[in-house]
Amino acid sequence: MDYKTYSSELFKNIDWGFIWSILKDIVLPNSGTLIFNIIVFLFLGFIITIIYCIVLWRKDIFKRAPKYYNWAVKLYIPLLIVGILYVFGQWGFIRGIYKIMDNEKTMIVEGVYNSSVQQIFESEDAKNKFVLSAQMLAMKVKSNSQDYVIFFEKHLKDYDTGSSILNKTKNKLAKFIVNNYGEDLYKLTMYALITSAGKGHVDFSEELPYEEFNAVMDLLLEVGYQDIEKVVLYKLSEWFSIGITSQYNTMVKSLLILLFLILIFPLLEYFIYKKWIAPKYISKTT
Repeated sequence: MDYKTYSSELFKNIDWGFIWSILKDIVLPNSGTLIFNIIVFLFLGFIITIIYCIVLWRKDIFKRAPKYYNWAVKLYIPLLIVGILYVFGQWGFIRGIYKIMDNEKTMIVEGVYNSSVQQIFESEDAKNKFVLSAQMLAMKVKSNSQDYVIFFEKHLKDYDTGSSILNKTKNKLAKFIVNNYGEDLYKLTMYALITSAGKGHVDFSEELPYEEFNAVMDLLLEVGYQDIEKVVLYKLSEWFSIGITSQYNTMVKSLLILLFLILIFPLLEYFIYKKWIAPKYISKTT
């Protein structure tokens, strides 16, 4: 398949309805933010272009010895204006989209979450049942971890060594361990039970690394009686913010590289002229 055919097929497969819905629901209502950012960046780019051209003019960067060369090099001025305004216009557009998406991230994240839930669950009732079961699991995990901590502390304190000094030290140590590592002990115990259940059949430690198990348990212990959906949406919102910020920074870096190349090109060409072309021309005319 050639490039033209591939491009045509790709164009036909674009979900224009989805793209239009994004534009209509998110970008268009905030078009003022987009236009404002474009105008601000274009104005900034225009000021930078004028200052840069004036500096180059005063440094005689636009002057050459041959007449035809001297006139041709003046084309740098409109080319610089167009190039720099293009870069800053793109920057303003990207900045405007970024600000809109950042301001509307709550609506976007909820839309992504709801569409994902619709693909996973058959109905709203099925989703609610799953969330309820997850909440019950969170409550049980929280309760069991606290019960385990109490049991662990009691077990250490009940053992009598026969020495009051040792018992006192042992009780302090038990209190320290329980206060600082109670939930970790519970998670390690639960993980050991799960992985030991697969001995001789399936090694759960490979399918379920402790790091992942620990992260899930931390979430359940942290959530407790709270609404799990709110926590999920919060985590999605954090992920979305990191994602769009990363994409924005990447795109801006590309524009800055292009801007640097545009700014450096007249200087580089002038250096070549002064180093090799001007000496040859002067030697011929003298």
